[in-house]
Amino acid sequence: MSAFAWFCLVLALIGTGYQLFGLAAVVRFFRHARRRWGALADHTPPVTVLKPLRGPGIDLFANLESFCRQDYPDYQIVFGVADPDDPAAEIVRRLQRAFPDRDLVLSIGERVTPNAKIGNLIHMLEHARHDVLILSDGDIRVRPDYLRTMVRPLQSPRVGLSTCLYRGRGQFGLPSVIESLLINADFVPMAMIGNWIGIHTAYGASIAVRREALDAIGGFPAIADYLADDYELGNRVAKAGYELAVLPYVVETILDATSLRDVWRHQLRWARTYRTVEPTGWLAAVVTFSTTWSLLFWLAVGGAPIAAKVLGAALGCRFLLLGTLTALLRERETPLYFWLVPLKDIALSVIWLASWLGRDVEWSGRRFRVQPDGRLLPLAPDAEAPVPAPAPHRSR
Repeated sequence: MSAFAWFCLVLALIGTGYQLFGLAAVVRFFRHARRRWGALADHTPPVTVLKPLRGPGIDLFANLESFCRQDYPDYQIVFGVADPDDPAAEIVRRLQRAFPDRDLVLSIGERVTPNAKIGNLIHMLEHARHDVLILSDGDIRVRPDYLRTMVRPLQSPRVGLSTCLYRGRGQFGLPSVIESLLINADFVPMAMIGNWIGIHTAYGASIAVRREALDAIGGFPAIADYLADDYELGNRVAKAGYELAVLPYVVETILDATSLRDVWRHQLRWARTYRTVEPTGWLAAVVTFSTTWSLLFWLAVGGAPIAAKVLGAALGCRFLLLGTLTALLRERETPLYFWLVPLKDIALSVIWLASWLGRDVEWSGRRFRVQPDGRLLPLAPDAEAPVPAPAPHRSR
């Protein structure tokens, strides 16, 4: 065999081993997390949910409505938009009319920061009445037990932040299905492996944090320049001496990708984010692409019988991991699209390669350059100079 064929074979075998390591991490996570967090007594302090919004989104009313139907005694929801004409503002007003007994606040305005989401949160925090804060994106949908589950670990004074996994729900054609596979088949196992080896992070789809822990890291302004705000938040809270609780609970993100270009843009931004916060780990991820290396080995040896065995082993271990994961998550939709996984795996390899070919990302219609330390540098000339923050505005 050629040197290239040997190279591909070695990486294919390492990648197949990674799938088995991921399987062990998945089983360990659920066993450990359920034992660690599942037996805690109920804990229901007053809570403020912070929901930064932009645009009408996909099924935004239904997503936000799920937060208004929580089985929880005392909570406030602050919805934040930067522009009073944002379509999301009218959706919030519909919610206020539909749920007059809920404490629903519409915050209009933002602090101008490179990370617009954090700028929105800084402004929204002025309206937060409670010391337990829940951060959640607008595309997230939850079950009625969500708040009880997220807040329960915070009864321990050692725990400053809790977070949970999320799965993609693609129901708007092939692009959203592909993006859901990229989340469900790759992000979730990677998160569980990261948790096992001691990477301290939060997952931006859903975070509960005590205000004292947030204050201990300098508040939201401390992470307002960073692309990976969830990573920075979790990592800094851990460095401040608090424990992070990663829960065996899953929320849904309703994916809005309507074209392959959308998927490419979202995933490239995520890949360059990960490359920034964990460059060594992201470089090492090249050995995890078992499907791609097995196919390259098959091509390198001209389809020899040994290549079919290597590819079969790689796919077999891949599907064993995914089958176990979807069973533990009680995920019924993802297995319907397992036939797309090999194509998705190849696409992820291309995204990984592209993540090293530049530092520019596109986010909410703006372009940024990601600095080596993870900070965002706006590329649009009119985005670089901050302007005074607007006066607080409260709508009930």
